[in-house]
Amino acid sequence: MSISMSIKELESDKALCRDAKKKTVQVFLSAIGKFSQYCDKNRYIDLAAAEAKLGTEKVAEIKKRNRLRAGGEIMAEKIKEKNDLELLKPFTREEITNWFTLEPLPKKIQEEVLSSGLVTDSVNAWDSLSFDEMYATCAKCELSWDKGRGCIATLIPSNSPLPEIANKYGLKFIAGIPKYAEKGTVFEAEKAKELLQEIKKLREELPAEGKMIVHRLSGAMDRLESLAKTCSEKGVRLYFS
Repeated sequence: MSISMSIKELESDKALCRDAKKKTVQVFLSAIGKFSQYCDKNRYIDLAAAEAKLGTEKVAEIKKRNRLRAGGEIMAEKIKEKNDLELLKPFTREEITNWFTLEPLPKKIQEEVLSSGLVTDSVNAWDSLSFDEMYATCAKCELSWDKGRGCIATLIPSNSPLPEIANKYGLKFIAGIPKYAEKGTVFEAEKAKELLQEIKKLREELPAEGKMIVHRLSGAMDRLESLAKTCSEKGVRLYFS
């Protein structure tokens, strides 16, 4: 187990991910009922059946062009070449899901789906991005305090000596981090200034704990300081979890 730290990025208009995180693009319904015609569908290709009809060599060529390694049944989206996808159409089956992609649907249908009382899960526009797209956005965001990698990161493992050492020197904020994480306490941006003062004090005291401790806690101290500076300068709330 570990303790993470983050900011309330959705409260800030500086967050480049805010609009995407607030926009729902897909929902899952417990029962599709009258909305069945609007369901998302998964398409699967039976490569074994294709081999039996088209021949092993032909399917091997298709797999090579599309960089496929697996055999048996695969999702049609793995076939990137349109001509190959058309050739494999006779060996393709559709499977209706309980997921609905909202944007292509008429506005009236979107509203009916969302107000149906059947929505049990959802995906926002941010979560539908690729990791590369997420990383590229975070790298440009001024709230991305973790060296441009985002605004949430691990602070310390649960057995870290950091809280105990902080308590030894009377640094109550840092000492209380495990408690704050357990309770889900959210702190105002002003509190980050107090945290920065404690970090400064702890950096001064740590050498007395030995080089091993200084080295062990250096990464956590850097991350904690970066978080506190961002919250203090940008006026964003913070929390631990």
